[in-house]
Amino acid sequence: MAGGVNLEPQIKICGLVNDEDARLLVKYKIQYAGFVLFYPKSKRCVSIDQAREIMKNLSPEIKTVAVTVSPAKSQIEEIERAGFDLIQIHGTMDMEGLEHSSIPILRAVNVDTQIQMEKFTKHIEDKISGYVFDGKNPGNGEKFDWALLDTIVKHNKKIMLAGGLNADNVRRAIETASPDIVDVSSGVEKDCGIGKEESKIKAFVKAVRNQ
Repeated sequence: MAGGVNLEPQIKICGLVNDEDARLLVKYKIQYAGFVLFYPKSKRCVSIDQAREIMKNLSPEIKTVAVTVSPAKSQIEEIERAGFDLIQIHGTMDMEGLEHSSIPILRAVNVDTQIQMEKFTKHIEDKISGYVFDGKNPGNGEKFDWALLDTIVKHNKKIMLAGGLNADNVRRAIETASPDIVDVSSGVEKDCGIGKEESKIKAFVKAVRNQ
């Protein structure tokens, strides 16, 4: 990837659903906490009010990320009022809402066999703080060819790698793609599929930080 090699990226754990999840992020010094909002198709979806309560258990250093799919202007406004640090957007973007938003944007790019960067993002380029490269079907734990990120020129934007990461493969992903941030959800979930498993978080963090 143009822009250098980063062998110890920051960590985002996505899909927090309860207070215990938040406390685990504090314990393991995770830098980003993701909350799935306004997307009932996801088993990890929480309401704004639930997210507010869970966020109370996070330390101030952890940046909160509102993870959305094609959010409407009214939803973006709710996210702002709730005090989120960033908004991650999959699907389409409401340009009117985002032009008036004060929250930095993480733009999700779904990758199949090639990387296609949407040209219309240039209209709000200054508000995009980073790009999240995920599998073809986000939220399903699907990997893609990490070597594709070698073609990306960062232009001072954060590069977040998501999709199918876990303790067994994240080190290889880091060495291949050199992301600024690695993003995990299903790879650290409990076997029942709801909530995060401490032993899996511990193993993931150890692999990322090469401990």
